[in-house]
Amino acid sequence: MIEFTREGPVASLTVRRAAKKNAFTEAMWRALNDACATLAAEQGQPGAARVLLLQGEPGAFCAGADIEELTGMLREPAVLAANNAIVAQAQQALQGLPLPTLALIDGPCFGGGFGLAAACDFRIGTPRSSFAVTPARLGLLYSVEDTRRLLALLGPARTRRLLLRGERLDAATALAWGVLDAVVEPDALAATGTQWAAELAAQSPTSMAGIKATLGLLGGYGETSEPGVRAMFDAAFTGPDFAEGAAAFLQRRAPHF
Repeated sequence: MIEFTREGPVASLTVRRAAKKNAFTEAMWRALNDACATLAAEQGQPGAARVLLLQGEPGAFCAGADIEELTGMLREPAVLAANNAIVAQAQQALQGLPLPTLALIDGPCFGGGFGLAAACDFRIGTPRSSFAVTPARLGLLYSVEDTRRLLALLGPARTRRLLLRGERLDAATALAWGVLDAVVEPDALAATGTQWAAELAAQSPTSMAGIKATLGLLGGYGETSEPGVRAMFDAAFTGPDFAEGAAAFLQRRAPHF
């Protein structure tokens, strides 16, 4: 139900469950976690992916968790706990990837789907995009990790409006609030994503990994310690990417990382 493909430096994860508006099952969370682990492990190797695109089948990004499956887990606390753990692990793996990530959002982006989008570095939507997080309507809470991402993305006041009031955002509001980085027509979404991905892939992998580690440290969710991040900062000055970047600058040409 999750298709993992590669085209040059761009990796793509496509959720293919249109009949359920791409709602996630536990198996899908595990597949996402495995794909992120594969991408992280290959970094630094020749031919490693430099960008990840995350998208759903046209008409929906992700309607959140599969409520039918989730309800069935309530009878087995250990099974429910394991499900919650893999959801948190998969989203952390996505957010912690050392390469830039871009969510292409067409249609509903609710609950856990919003968590997926918030774990990405960039989000491009269409006029059909809509966003909501409504645990209060189900008698549930949004996880600590997901709430932290919302706070970082929206700030406290808007996070309260989203969680406590259950407000639903249309594409225009999501763009104004900073949830979306751009809004394009549905038939232009794939091409725009490809363009953004190509631009990101042309940047220095050393810079991408180091910047994301720095953001993770300052945001309180990263796995690299402060000494580790500072070491990455120092090492970049003597690395091959800076040598190429400096040479390209002096020669007035585009760098080739």
